[in-house]
Amino acid sequence: MGTAFPSLRARLFALLFLALLLLAFPLALLSAREAERAATEDLRRALFSRLFLLKEEGPRDEEALLAELFRLSQVYGGGTGFVVGEAVKTTELAPFALPPALLQALAEGRAYQGVWRGVLYVALPREGGGFGLAVPLEGVAGLGRRLLLLYATWGGGVLLGVFALAALGFSWALRPLKELAQVLQGRAPQDLSPLPPPQVAELRPVVEALNGLLARVRGLLEELSEKEAQARRFARHASHELRNPLAALKGYLEVLARKGEPRALEGALREVGRLEGLLSGLLRLSQLEATPLRSLPLDLGAFLRERGVVVEGEARVLADPELLALAVENVLENARRHGKPPVRAEILKEGEGVWLWLVDSGPGFPENLLPRVLEPFVHGGRGTGLGLALVAAVARAHGGKARAENRGGAAVGLYLPLASLKVSPAAGFGQGG
Repeated sequence: MGTAFPSLRARLFALLFLALLLLAFPLALLSAREAERAATEDLRRALFSRLFLLKEEGPRDEEALLAELFRLSQVYGGGTGFVVGEAVKTTELAPFALPPALLQALAEGRAYQGVWRGVLYVALPREGGGFGLAVPLEGVAGLGRRLLLLYATWGGGVLLGVFALAALGFSWALRPLKELAQVLQGRAPQDLSPLPPPQVAELRPVVEALNGLLARVRGLLEELSEKEAQARRFARHASHELRNPLAALKGYLEVLARKGEPRALEGALREVGRLEGLLSGLLRLSQLEATPLRSLPLDLGAFLRERGVVVEGEARVLADPELLALAVENVLENARRHGKPPVRAEILKEGEGVWLWLVDSGPGFPENLLPRVLEPFVHGGRGTGLGLALVAAVARAHGGKARAENRGGAAVGLYLPLASLKVSPAAGFGQGG
């Protein structure tokens, strides 16, 4: 059906035509059959009434009675009158057979009415036998054929008229679909605002699904735009961070070229180490984006205690042990360089995930750096500024996120999924994630 009727309009018209045929054809047959039955019943009653009057007021002589029966048969479009006595006399010259049941009924003094061999027989008893009429039912049968012909002609015209009116009604009913298509075609590609609610209730699920899709596309575009902006900032900061040690290294090497200065050599080695740290951090960030997540159910408390961290709370999360270890080590290293050990851990369940807060014992993050401390190359003058960016990247790889706050010390939080969830890399897993 999908190939024969590719459009919704064609399918509706085909179903309408089939429904009209299924309604009209049985109705015509039933009407014709009911008309034949009603005509036969009316003819039987009329014959019975006329024969009863003839019995009460008609002649007693058989010949006169046959003459009356002949006139009566002509009134009903032809037929045969008969009188049953010592012999059977009819109004026909040709031999005429009567139903055996009729003869038996008259012999028992009962009236008879019935159809035998396409002929309606009505007979009344009288002394010495009985009399009656036999009327062929050809005219009654022709009534059904005439009704069917009438249905096929005038009824067919009415059927076509109803089909045409229904087709107009379908076109009117399908107009909201056409209007929705025109609204979508007339939209600019960058217009992702929700569609107005339709007036037709059946279209509301479609429009709601489209609005949901537009919202998801808008969110993806905003995310792509943000990632593009982050990539531009990353490239700008990377070039800036790499240019500084290269310039310093160049100056130290120039000093070494003029005279052997031990401090210049130490400075050159220091800047080489800084470059090595930057490149190592950048390499780890790129590897983190390309490495598939290997998530396993993990006892978070035991995992942290193995690394010498005091833990408050317990939870079982779904995480990649190597990536989570990388994040924890970077937070511990950041505390050693910029804050103050020891680092304690707080595990707080929220929604479908768990917040893991790692808090050092130092003064906390500088207020001017706090909003951007998880971005690459953001540091307070020392280090590469990639350690906490790696922590945020690990959280995103698990479908979660990272935060930085001051909680009596520098606090870095990772939102991780509970072990009962199945999470795709970089996909949010709940309201909190």
